[in-house]
Amino acid sequence: MNKATLSTWLRQAGLLHLADRLRYWLLRARYYRENRAFRAAHPAVALPPDYLMYESFKLRYRNYYAGGRETAEWVKNELAPYTSLQSQHVLDWGCGPGRVVRHLPEVMGGGCQFTGTDANAESVAWCWAHLPGITFLHNGMSPPLALATGSVDAAYGISIFTHLSAAGHVSWLAELLRVLRPGGVLLLTTHGAAFRAILTPAEQAQFDAGALVERRQVREGHRVFTAFQPPAFLRQLFGERLEVLRHEPGQQQGQRLSQDMWLLRKA
Repeated sequence: MNKATLSTWLRQAGLLHLADRLRYWLLRARYYRENRAFRAAHPAVALPPDYLMYESFKLRYRNYYAGGRETAEWVKNELAPYTSLQSQHVLDWGCGPGRVVRHLPEVMGGGCQFTGTDANAESVAWCWAHLPGITFLHNGMSPPLALATGSVDAAYGISIFTHLSAAGHVSWLAELLRVLRPGGVLLLTTHGAAFRAILTPAEQAQFDAGALVERRQVREGHRVFTAFQPPAFLRQLFGERLEVLRHEPGQQQGQRLSQDMWLLRKA
């Protein structure tokens, strides 16, 4: 039984959340010594509780911290050609326990203001308590964000649309457009064609027809609710409201699959 078939069976049986929780405990045991060594070597680094880290990313402390720094550098490098990074308001939509945004004040500097927002109240509370100099906001699974219209210069959402329904795509894109100023830049990552190989034949046909593929039967927004976005679906979703500055398709390198990157400008 391949992973796609197993995932479908677990969803239909209502067991996927239980299986995911079991996977968490297995990974916690697997990386226990490595993580303990990292914590001992970096006692000043604030680390979120294990499940908060796992739910939004993975469960290796080094990857969370050092990888978060690398991703922050990547966000800066992607945004820099298209927007000033001086005195800008930058939004991390779906910040989780601050893996990326915690590094942005140092990486970006320039007198920028940083806001992280997330649907997980525990993650937001942890960020407020441990990551000073950044504003954190709790939002629901549906809009709105507690931000004024046109108050954001640049925003990014890393693997957030990948866990939303079709209705979630529509409502959240509209909300991101609301908070972005005219000319503001939006960076998104999605499950593009590189992930086609892990879909079932029925899902592949749906993907090839340009339709969003949703793996449901679980709580929307959770890591096990998965959506796959063919480029045609996204271009139609963006319409004339967003100019596509750059689309970088994901790649398959061995067992590793990377997400598509979309860099967009609000009209």
